[in-house]
Order: sequence, then structure tokens, then C-alpha cells
Amino acid sequence: RHLAAVFQQFSILAGTMAENVAQTTGENVDRPKMWDCLERAGIADKIRELPQKENTHLGREVYLDGIDLSGGQLQRLMLARALYKDAPVVVLDEPTAALDPIAESDLYQKYNDLTGNCTSVYISHRLASTRMADEILVLDQGRIAERGEHASLMEAAGLYARMYESQKKWY
Repeated sequence: RHLAAVFQQFSILAGTMAENVAQTTGENVDRPKMWDCLERAGIADKIRELPQKENTHLGREVYLDGIDLSGGQLQRLMLARALYKDAPVVVLDEPTAALDPIAESDLYQKYNDLTGNCTSVYISHRLASTRMADEILVLDQGRIAERGEHASLMEAAGLYARMYESQKKWY
């Protein structure tokens, strides 16, 4: 109850969109809270378009009327699940991996609003995402090689700066 996570690999429940967000059965779902989390995660409009909205079944393997979401949509649904939990610590492991560049930028812009009331750990190989972090830990061979804010790490011209520059040149 103290930790919520959005991993690259996640489990989808055989149930409705609402049940997947709340991780409980339909009658126990706090609908206003669920919609708030769907909005904040940027997936509410897609859910509203579905024939049965939040009561639409997820997974064609189990339900004849079930639907499948794209990878990016599933990642946003899992973000809504993490937000619904209201945990004081949120771990986001490559949360933008399945998002297109515009959706990724949107997440970066909303990040502080999404995680403002909790401690968040953002794990990423895409260093563009690190600019929003209060503190960056650079791991090398399982150890903390560098630690600091983006500007100070760039100024130090160490491993972080080399990795950042190697990615930056492709944009």
C-alpha cells in the first residue's frame, strides 16, 4: 500500500477498464477517483470513446466483447492504476517506452502534477526525461557513479554528460 509501480512488463486483469485501474471488482470502484486518474494519465478520452466506456472489457482472449489497447494506451492505463493507488512512493520504470514522442513530451510536462504529492523514482535510459528530476543517480556496474541535478552533472563532464550528449546528437 506504500508503493505503486508502472513497469515495462505489467499484468492486465481479465475484467473491465475500471477494474484494471482500481484492481477491484466493479461495485468497489471509486468512479470519480478512477476518472480523475484516467484524466491525469491521459487516457480518459480513449475510454470515453469505447462502447461501454469504463465498463468495456479488456482482453479479447477472455471476453467476446473485449478489446485490446495499443502499447502506449496500456502504459497510460497502468499509470492510471498507479495513481489510483494513492501510494506515497511511485516507481516508474521506462514509463514512456511505448509512447510516441508527442505523448512522451506530454507526460514530461505533466510529470510534477502526476507525482506532486509523492516521492517518485523514474527509471530511464532516455536521458531527455532526466531534466525534470530533482536528483539524478547514474548507475554503472550496479553502483552509483554520479549523483546530482542535470546542470551539475553536465558541468562535471562525466559519464552522465557523455551519455546525454550521445543521445542528444540524434535529435
